[in-house]
Amino acid sequence: MSNVVYLTRDSDAKSTSTARVRSDRFFKLSDYWYFITREGATLGPHDSKSQAQQAVADYIQFVNQATPAMMKLLATR
Repeated sequence: MSNVVYLTRDSDAKSTSTARVRSDRFFKLSDYWYFITREGATLGPHDSKSQAQQAVADYIQFVNQATPAMMKLLATR
């Protein structure tokens, strides 16, 4: 994932800041599926893309219910 392209969005404030191009958060490696969180963590393996998609939904639900202490811990990973 070292070949990330950076662009500014029209909706971004006009500055020198850049934003990542949005891309699919899922990828397959050695017959297993993984996903990447906004925090940059790679989670998996999952046997299928649909299982990885369900894991994303579960992860989002977990994050939405997490305490501030848990969110701080996740941010350090």
